[in-house]
Amino acid sequence: MQNMDFKILFIFFCVIHHSMYCQGRPVSKRTVSEVQLMHNLRHHQQVQERREWLQTRIQDIHNAAGRASSGDTEGWRRRLHPDELTELTPEEIQQALDFLEKLLKSKQ
Repeated sequence: MQNMDFKILFIFFCVIHHSMYCQGRPVSKRTVSEVQLMHNLRHHQQVQERREWLQTRIQDIHNAAGRASSGDTEGWRRRLHPDELTELTPEEIQQALDFLEKLLKSKQ
């Protein structure tokens, strides 16, 4: 019986010591895979932000090219918002694509 009391008392002191040692801090540090996962997530977010920024820039070029080729000299400097892009007709889109193809061919 005395041996059993000693074991319970020993376990109790171990638990108390462990709880005082931790003091709310995490027991283990992050593993390498967790750090790599967080890095990959941030990298993915940066790539997505770059793509969105590039897409807005391409849309600005697309709108300017389409207006310049249609003979409108004053309106091509105005930027269109993405909401206004849904109002483009297929002909305007085709004109812009043709203009971009001409630009690509002229640079080659």
